[in-house]
Amino acid sequence: MDTLLVYAGLSSAVLTAFNVESYHLLQPDSSDPTVAVLKQISAQLNGYTMAPPFLNATHTTGPDLLASTPFQASVSAVWLNTLWFSSLVFSFAAALLALFVKQWIYEAMVGGTSRDSARLRQYRLTGLLKWRVGTVVVVLPILLQLASVLFLAGLLILLWTLHNTVAAVTSLLVAFFFTFFLGFTLLPVFRSDCSYRSPASSAIYAVLRYTRNEVLRVVRGLCMAIYRWSVQWEAWEAWINVHRAQLDRLGKFAYEAYGNMPTWRGRDQNAICEHHDTLTRAIVTSAYSTTADTKFVASMPVIFPDLPPDQVPRCFGDILSFMEAEWGHYHLPDRQLWENGVTLPLCATYGLRHMLARSDKGTERWFNDTQTIFRHYFIGKESNEKLAELACKTVCHFAVEHRALRRASVLAYKTLKWMYDKQGARHTYHTLAHARAMYEVQMAAWDPSQGFVAYRDTTHAVYVLLHCVRATISGQSRLTSSQTDAMLAWGQQELTRLNVWLRDLQWAGLHKGCLAIAGDAAAIVAFPHIASKYLMKMIINPLVTLCSTPSGRALVSPELASTIERTWSAARQTYSNVADEDIGFVWCSGLDRIDSQLAELKAAAGQRP
Repeated sequence: MDTLLVYAGLSSAVLTAFNVESYHLLQPDSSDPTVAVLKQISAQLNGYTMAPPFLNATHTTGPDLLASTPFQASVSAVWLNTLWFSSLVFSFAAALLALFVKQWIYEAMVGGTSRDSARLRQYRLTGLLKWRVGTVVVVLPILLQLASVLFLAGLLILLWTLHNTVAAVTSLLVAFFFTFFLGFTLLPVFRSDCSYRSPASSAIYAVLRYTRNEVLRVVRGLCMAIYRWSVQWEAWEAWINVHRAQLDRLGKFAYEAYGNMPTWRGRDQNAICEHHDTLTRAIVTSAYSTTADTKFVASMPVIFPDLPPDQVPRCFGDILSFMEAEWGHYHLPDRQLWENGVTLPLCATYGLRHMLARSDKGTERWFNDTQTIFRHYFIGKESNEKLAELACKTVCHFAVEHRALRRASVLAYKTLKWMYDKQGARHTYHTLAHARAMYEVQMAAWDPSQGFVAYRDTTHAVYVLLHCVRATISGQSRLTSSQTDAMLAWGQQELTRLNVWLRDLQWAGLHKGCLAIAGDAAAIVAFPHIASKYLMKMIINPLVTLCSTPSGRALVSPELASTIERTWSAARQTYSNVADEDIGFVWCSGLDRIDSQLAELKAAAGQRP
């Protein structure tokens, strides 16, 4: 109300300044009598003739010349003042109503927190609703808008009577203004999601709704009468049978189709129900994109059960779009969230679990959605037990069910290495069972024809095996004695299987898989560097760590250490003409350290308690 009062006062002041000058156009000019007298004197002087020695008057002024012509205002002046004074009335009416509304609201206010105060407050609120004070409030801005429109219309009339060029330019500007004004007013009437809402739009929609519903009611009533007539009127039976299909459609329209047009707010509720899933998703993602506060991302998994499966990856797509728009590249926020390495990975883990429940698993769309979520999974400096357990189960499950998604197996290996080996998370029997299942699937899928890719995946699986054994004998896992015995028995059996796999490994041709790896051509050709790197990182070093405890040394036999040494010797002999220890990328391989690590492994495995 205060804002409307300020605008109404400003509008009234501007209109008054114009009306002070325009109302003179409705009155006769005060200089008209003087002009009439001068005309009479001029006529008398013209009627004298000079004939010396006499001055004769040959022309006299009749009474018709002396009579004044009655004043009549021009049409433009009438229209101009009508529009401007109407605009002034609307402005003053809006100001007066605004004052009234302020008084009504002030009188309706009730203080206190007692029950009597609450009843009085409700009584007055009911009165405000009953006497439609809200409608009066809606009318105020409409009056001010009408006042502005009338003023501009009158201004154009004035300019067209003064100068055509100025009037044409001003008319063009006013036309643009009216075009935008009508567009902003009418768009919300036909589009419920349009934000250009105003009281004028609401009023137009109410009139349209009433007109449409009433016309539809009359038409449906007429159709209903015709349909009833067609059922009861036997004299026209032949004609009715011919047009039975049309009459049936008429009856369906009359009794079933085309409900009433919803109210202004009802239309919004229908749209909300229609886009319920999208709006639910946008609640959290919009909160995060507005504040960049990860606490909103932490609450996002709460809404996942209420969303359709296809909406879950869209949550991460929204976050990714915000990151790219805000920082230019999606890895930047990962670095910013490095200190909080739990929130986003945990949310991504919940999202991956929902991907496992989708019915379209294995399709191209499912793979694309999964990749979108995987882009938000990273391992920070710190994690907690909840994240470690959930991530281990989820990524291992992915690696088991979808081997084509190789990123899952790599992330599973990294999760075990960083969250459990580096950060000290404690395994449960279920997490170890998931890791064990992933290992068995990877070992069963060994295919030498796939070259380096198969070698890399299998060595990753061996690391998982050694990790499970080490986690079991370390005493930090939450296992019962029977679970510990079962895991150790399985580990001893698989170490024997590892010995057989290394003994039977044929190196010839494995380097062909390197040709599919993008990067330095020399690194691709020099397969021994790649082979030594994975052999040392995934097998030798974990075995050395395992042998650091008495229980681990009891599981690692000297035969296994000797088999690894012979396997590496076979690799050097197979590719002796390619391997070059002086090549520039030795620092990223294991060629410079593998011999010493092999010696350490043999020494550790040879010591028996």
